Amino acid sequence: TEFKKGHKTWNKNLKGLYIKGSEKGWFKKGSNLSEYIKAKRLKNLRDKVLLKPRLEMSEDLAYILGMIKGDGCVYKHSRSYRIVLDITNKNIAISFFDALKNIGLNPFTREQMPNNRIGKLKKHIVIASSKIFGEWYESLSLKRIEKLLCNKSDIIAFIRGFYEAEGSFGIYKNGRYFTSSISIFNTDLKLIKLTKRLLKKLGFKFNLNGPYDNTKSLGGMNAKPIYRLSRADKYEVNWFMKIIEPVAKMGDFNERRDV
Repeated sequence: TEFKKGHKTWNKNLKGLYIKGSEKGWFKKGSNLSEYIKAKRLKNLRDKVLLKPRLEMSEDLAYILGMIKGDGCVYKHSRSYRIVLDITNKNIAISFFDALKNIGLNPFTREQMPNNRIGKLKKHIVIASSKIFGEWYESLSLKRIEKLLCNKSDIIAFIRGFYEAEGSFGIYKNGRYFTSSISIFNTDLKLIKLTKRLLKKLGFKFNLNGPYDNTKSLGGMNAKPIYRLSRADKYEVNWFMKIIEPVAKMGDFNERRDV
């Protein structure tokens, strides 16, 4: 999925190329081309059909970064990189899929039932391949991400992605009245502090709590402690939902907001 749709095989009508067999046989035996020329020709052929994602900061890219920092991941795969989101909420998967398409990638999806006997919900998996995106993402530090998120719309999109991946919304009784709360969880304290600063730029005053014990997770005794950003104020929760507009969790909010 890293290449343009409808592209021709690299060796079609190209004299001197040989693809069948091992990776060492890119060129026909007996070729007198230098190794430099071979590498340059192969790179030129690859570049013609390679998808080039738009990596200038935008709402879609900011949303993708927020999702990856939450439930997603980017890792090296063969000669390329994989961008993967593995989640049980179909709406989140669709939103992430659309954002990847909007920056110029060619993602695909598949469904999978859990095989570890822990969960019962179907998983929706979104996958895209891009060496360009992977190398760019690996070069990003949290400080660099914070500098790139200079526009209000981009900050909102990043928080939307991170909240959909790591956030929760709840209603609880406080004496005679009901109130609502928002929480965002993660084991990376620096990432949580970055999110808190971004929320502050939007006017939200979230509390930072933790660390909390995380030994009940799959990591067991080696699991990292959890940190939480939280806000329990009905007005601010309503304001947060109105500004951030998380696509996956608005349904629960709208159904319960009048409680």
